[in-house]
Amino acid sequence: MNGVCVPERAFLSRLAFRIFLCAVLLFGSPTFFTTHLCATSVVALIDRANHKLVIAADCRINRGLRPVSACKIIQEPGCTVAMAGLYEERNSGFHLREYVRVACREPGDLRTKAEAFVRMARRPYEQAVRVMRESQPADFAKTMANKPTEVVFAGIQDGEPGLIVRGLETDATGKIRIERFESTAPSYARIGYFIGLNGHIRAYIKSHPKWGKEDYAKLAPKFVELEIEAHPDLAGLPVSALQIDNKGDVVWLDKGACDARQSD
Repeated sequence: MNGVCVPERAFLSRLAFRIFLCAVLLFGSPTFFTTHLCATSVVALIDRANHKLVIAADCRINRGLRPVSACKIIQEPGCTVAMAGLYEERNSGFHLREYVRVACREPGDLRTKAEAFVRMARRPYEQAVRVMRESQPADFAKTMANKPTEVVFAGIQDGEPGLIVRGLETDATGKIRIERFESTAPSYARIGYFIGLNGHIRAYIKSHPKWGKEDYAKLAPKFVELEIEAHPDLAGLPVSALQIDNKGDVVWLDKGACDARQSD
């Protein structure tokens, strides 16, 4: 205190204020949330034998002591999307869910909608990255650099169930890279995708070589629960899960956080 004596009560008052101010600056608001919210664990699997696919997602979108939950799956006619990564950045106005919803309503097939998402979200994502690098460099390096924001578009593509993934990723310097992956008929190069947290899922796969023969409707939520158990500060219950058949019909296995209010 520069050698100046301060009464104990005043000192404690100032200390409390400084702690509060640091929390606001670090977390973005007195409720102790960061200025950006992150979606965390999504599993999408294609069951080739039964001509259907399954998607499961956790519901937590923040870090810290007070969990915030939201639906990470959007269902529109002919277009279902699950998302992981930067869910929202308040200072720049980035809202992943809104770009996904608008892209889903674009005309065209599933791949066209996925490309529409890239066009809509890239510039806002770049702006969010710039804001975060400038205002929260340490947090940016920890939570954003080289950690992609990914969305998986699920539905019927070329007459069969398909998964199309598009991602946006920044490196430590703020340079943006676009990800493009897909698993569609007739080749189905991949059984599915694990986006967001996936280390414990991959460990399970390694130790269970016959995992691909399990019931995907049960396996996908189980995978997400593995990450929730391992990272309770980053992922959270309930798990939302749905199934899409080769006619494009969607059946919710468990709505979780995707109640009628959030999923509309």
